Amino acid sequence: MHLPDSAPLEEIGLSLYERKALMALMLCGVADAATLCREGGVPTSKIYLAMEKLARLGLVQIQPTRPKMFAALSVDVVVARVIDIARERAERFAAAAPELSATLKGLQSRVRGRQPFVDLALGIDAHVRRHLVPLAAARKRILSYMEQGDLLALDAAVAGGFPILRRIAKNTAEHRVDHQMVFGFSYQTARSLVEFLQRHRGDLRHVTGVRYSGELGHPFHVVDDDTVIVPLDHPFVREGRFASLLIRDRELAESLA
Repeated sequence: MHLPDSAPLEEIGLSLYERKALMALMLCGVADAATLCREGGVPTSKIYLAMEKLARLGLVQIQPTRPKMFAALSVDVVVARVIDIARERAERFAAAAPELSATLKGLQSRVRGRQPFVDLALGIDAHVRRHLVPLAAARKRILSYMEQGDLLALDAAVAGGFPILRRIAKNTAEHRVDHQMVFGFSYQTARSLVEFLQRHRGDLRHVTGVRYSGELGHPFHVVDDDTVIVPLDHPFVREGRFASLLIRDRELAESLA
């Protein structure tokens, strides 16, 4: 039988065969190893280790008979336990984050000289998911000059289920990041700017300073004094934004700031 996709369970550390075994048991209710292998497509050499791990995590029950029998828990219990496991993993990571930060900073401090780095992202989706994500990880300040193409890219990301503005707002509030924005607009784009500000006002309340200007034609973001994002737009491209550059260069960041 074709079992539904259980990829979200990968987030709590379950391997492919462990996910298949769990889904097969949820299908059968109670089953032995041979049945789970047949229904879930799990190799016989993997099934017992998979079920033992699922039992340790509190996702299934094992009856120690010959042969061993396995019983599924209720959907509510399984989902609640998955949430608990995800929360526990997140809390462990958060507890270890200061040590990781200190380790990485120690390595970074050994770098000498100017070493610029440039990354190219093609398309609106890559621009947002690769190059705007650093805005949601800023620790000191963000300086943003945005025009019509930026508003369209952000709207497209939010509509597509990627709440980048909300992530930036949450990070900015948590770490008290200084986020200043300048919006460049013309008479033709003024209305869409007003609509954008109204539509996302809840995610823009964290901004520490907002200014407006005529269009300069070259949007950019400066993040934490060392990272610059330069979007690239062209009128012949339907979406407008066809690429962006992420540049790690302290001198360029200081100049733009």
